[in-house]
Amino acid sequence: MTMEFKPTSFSRLGRRSARCVLATLALFTIACVATTLSPLVIDNTKVEHEGEGDIPLYWADIKRMRAGESYYEALSHELRPRGYPTKSVFNWRSPLPVWLVAKLPDPGGRILLCMAAAGVLVYGFRILEREGGVGAILVGMPLLFGALAPVWMGDLFVVTELWGGVFITLSLCAYGVGRRMLGVTTGIAAQFARELSCVYTVVAMFLACRERRWKELAGWTLGMAVYAAYWYQHYVNVQPWIRPDDLAHHHGWVRFNALPFILATAHMNCLLLAFPQWVVGFYFPLAILGLAAWSTPTGTRFGLTMAGYVVFFGIIGQSFNQYWGALHAPLLCFGFAFAPGALRDLWRASQLGTAVQPAAAPAA
Repeated sequence: MTMEFKPTSFSRLGRRSARCVLATLALFTIACVATTLSPLVIDNTKVEHEGEGDIPLYWADIKRMRAGESYYEALSHELRPRGYPTKSVFNWRSPLPVWLVAKLPDPGGRILLCMAAAGVLVYGFRILEREGGVGAILVGMPLLFGALAPVWMGDLFVVTELWGGVFITLSLCAYGVGRRMLGVTTGIAAQFARELSCVYTVVAMFLACRERRWKELAGWTLGMAVYAAYWYQHYVNVQPWIRPDDLAHHHGWVRFNALPFILATAHMNCLLLAFPQWVVGFYFPLAILGLAAWSTPTGTRFGLTMAGYVVFFGIIGQSFNQYWGALHAPLLCFGFAFAPGALRDLWRASQLGTAVQPAAAPAA
């Protein structure tokens, strides 16, 4: 088996354009690595103290619900003693998927998420094989497994961002293999799992409108109407549990943490977490390069979604929200899989793109 990488859109660039892209990549990589080595770095990947953090909170909620408490009653009993701000409705996570894990018999919740993750691996393999070649499979699949590994690791599967990221990627992959209705269904499931999936929802609805796929757009619109009703009911249910003396965050969610926070979220891959964050300073620019070079309809959908999260996380998110990276971690794996082919094509184009061919010898 050879490390074959199929041609990317960069193979069509002229010499000057290819050199500009290579120079931009070099400068961006320097900026990313310098950020991870500077005081601006955001890194909350240290092991949490026992009993602290979102995962113990979720499992405490699940235990209470299985004992008969309602979701909001359980959440109220657990949030305040653990020091969580509870003044804003946004600090009260919407019920799914924690409620689902509590109500399904063990290990129903894990099986459901594992099935979705298995779908990502199967469809992702087909997409990489078709559009990237054997080399893209060998580079991308281990990283993709690393991004999805928490699904199978201990009690981590209750993390809502993980559910959102798995279903976002399953939706993207379903579109990539021509199963559009599955793409709509799983995309809406991602929205119900975590409201931050709205970035992908906006991209999907924009593409459906641009491509004049009105039935698909109607499916997304109906799903979002149901989600709006669901979230409004969540808002109504939270109000009686909020107290006048509840804590609030000292800062709002609009933080403009820009590149440091974006790189911190890009670190959320089990394979990358084994290395210091400066490794992400190389990984992230190459993944973005690969997505930029992947110009098929599937690649465009992946690229626009990742671009949306780069902009969103550059503006929204506090430093302790690094785990939000689980939403887009699988997307970067696909981009990195196309990076070697993109670099090869850039190198060749920068050397030969506009080279003047020698004139043919005159006939004798």
